Amino acid sequence: MKREELNISYYENSISAVLFLPEEIDKKYPVVCKAHGLISNEFDKEEILAEILTDNGIAYFVFHFTGFYSSPGESSIQTSLDDLDKIITFLANHPKVDPMKIGLYGVSLGAAIATCHASRDPRVSTIALQAPLYDFAFVVNYPEFDALWDGLAAAGLVRLPEKGVKEKLISDIRGNNPIECVNKISPRPILIIAGAEDKFIPMNGIKELYAKAIDPKLFEIIEGADHNLTKSDAKIRTFNLLRDFFVKQLLLI
Repeated sequence: MKREELNISYYENSISAVLFLPEEIDKKYPVVCKAHGLISNEFDKEEILAEILTDNGIAYFVFHFTGFYSSPGESSIQTSLDDLDKIITFLANHPKVDPMKIGLYGVSLGAAIATCHASRDPRVSTIALQAPLYDFAFVVNYPEFDALWDGLAAAGLVRLPEKGVKEKLISDIRGNNPIECVNKISPRPILIIAGAEDKFIPMNGIKELYAKAIDPKLFEIIEGADHNLTKSDAKIRTFNLLRDFFVKQLLLI
């Protein structure tokens, strides 16, 4: 597996990223692009899934949204949507990427961003959502909203505006809500994964998102999986499911 360290600039933004590639040379690969959630990983922690995908001939692209880690600026729904649009453009023009085979993998909040983006970007050929935030109203009405965001900011996990976080969220989600966008992804395939022990995202909400999606679609519940895939066996089963889905959609079809 090869690792390409990247810093993608657009306008006044700069996005830190890594592209993991299979060992072969002089070839364009299908790629899976991950949209992370409110808690993002250091890139080294992405190597398990990167190995699984690259061993099967699929490149894996990970990045940090604006306001996370070394991607400067302040995070918002709109900056994340803008970031993902620029990332897909970057991948579609990368010499090692097959522009006709770009998959999206969204986790939690990143799944919401990925759904909204994919609903209007035909360059995305397939999408997988893990523990998806299904409706932005869930976040707006979350009882511990201020405590959640303040805690993440205080821990240095995300950079937010000093004031008006909720107001900015409400403004940004007008016309951008996964529960209203997911039906626009068809005829591209969609996989939705829920953890049986997820205590953060309600299962009934994830099932509602799946119900609104249009075929072809697949819904899988991972027993023993919590929101952050704390248990290693649940993580590997989830990653193997992702592998099988993306191999089928990006390599075999």
